[in-house]
Amino acid sequence: MRPMSTLTPDQVNYLNIGLMLLAGGLAFWRPFELFLFVYAVLGPAHYLTEISWLHDRDYFTTGKRDHLFLIGASVLVTLCVLNVVPGVPPAAVTALTILAFGAALVFAIVRSAGGRAVGIAGVAMVAIVLADLRAAESVFRIFLPTLIHVSIFTGCFILIGALRGRSLSGLLSLLVFLAVPFAFLYGLPGREHYAVSGYVQASYGYLQNDGRFTDGFIGLNHQLLTIFSLHDFGQPAGDIPGFVRGVNAYLYGHPVALAVMAFIAFAYTYHYLNWFSKTSIIQWHRIPRSRSVAVIVVWLASVALAAYDYRLGLQWLFFLSFTHVALEFPLNHLTFMGIGREILGLLRGATAPAAAPALGRSAKRVRPPPRRS
Repeated sequence: MRPMSTLTPDQVNYLNIGLMLLAGGLAFWRPFELFLFVYAVLGPAHYLTEISWLHDRDYFTTGKRDHLFLIGASVLVTLCVLNVVPGVPPAAVTALTILAFGAALVFAIVRSAGGRAVGIAGVAMVAIVLADLRAAESVFRIFLPTLIHVSIFTGCFILIGALRGRSLSGLLSLLVFLAVPFAFLYGLPGREHYAVSGYVQASYGYLQNDGRFTDGFIGLNHQLLTIFSLHDFGQPAGDIPGFVRGVNAYLYGHPVALAVMAFIAFAYTYHYLNWFSKTSIIQWHRIPRSRSVAVIVVWLASVALAAYDYRLGLQWLFFLSFTHVALEFPLNHLTFMGIGREILGLLRGATAPAAAPALGRSAKRVRPPPRRS
C-alpha cells in the first residue's frame, strides 16, 4: 500500500468511503458510547489543528483582525450557555450565533471599511429581529454549531471536491455519506439488546423533573425527534416524574431514538476522521514545532479533563468546539459560493474546473477553499 503522502485524490475518496462505513458500523453498534469517546478524544484534536490551519490562511477573511470578532462572539456564547452570567435569555445565544455567521460572510467578501461597517450593522439588525423566533432558535442556536456543521457543511466540502475534480469517486463518496443516515432509520434492524449504562446517560444528559435538560447533548436528540415529528412527547398531565421517566426511557431505548443517536454519532465521528484523512491534501500538520507542542499539550489536558469529569470537560470542549465552528464560517460561505460557481460551470458545459478567485488579504498566503472532503 502506498504511503498516505502519495495517495491520489481518488484513493483518498475511496479511503473516506471506508471511513464512512466504519463510522456507520460503530455508530449503529454503540451510538452513545462512540459519540462520547470521539467527542472527548478526536474532537479537541480536530478543533485545535483546524484552528491552527485556519490561522495560517488568515481565516479566509479580508481583514487582519476579523477572527477576533468571531472569537469574541464564541466567548460570549459560551458564557451564556454555561450560565456564567445568570438570567441571560436563550435568544441572546441565537442572536450572537446569527451575528457571527452573518459577520463571517461580510469578513469573507467585503474589503472596504465602509462596506464592512454597513454589513455588520445590517447583520446585527437581522440578528435582533430573528432572535426570538422559534425556527431561528432551532437552526442557529441548536443545529448550526452541531449537526449542520458536522453533516451539512461536511457534505458541502465533499460536494465541492467532487465538482472541482469532476470526480466520480468524489460523487460516490457523497452518495455513501447521504445513504448512511437513511440506513439507520430504514435499513437496519431494531436494537432490543442494546442498553445504555447509567454513566453514559449521566454524561450525555437527561430530562429533569423541572422540565430542563442537564448539561450534555440529549436536548439535541429531543429537538431532532420533535422537529421532524418522529415523536410527540406532549406535555406532562400531572404525573411529572412519570412523564420525565417516559421521555428519558424513549430517548435512550426506542429504536427511532437510537437511530437518531446513531446518525449523530456517525456525523461527528466521520467529521473528525475525514479531517485527519485529508492531512496529505490540506497539509494542516505543517506548522511550527512550538505550535505543535502547544496543540499536543492542550489536547492532552482536554482529554484528561474529560476523563476526570466528563460533564466538566464538556464545558471546555463546548468553547473549543464553538470557536472552531465560528472561525470556519468564512470558509463555509466561500465554499457555498464555490459550489455555485462549479454548478454554473457544469451547466455552461465547462469541462475543466471553474477558476476560483484568490481569497483573504494575500493571494500568496491564502488559497481558494481547499477540497477538505
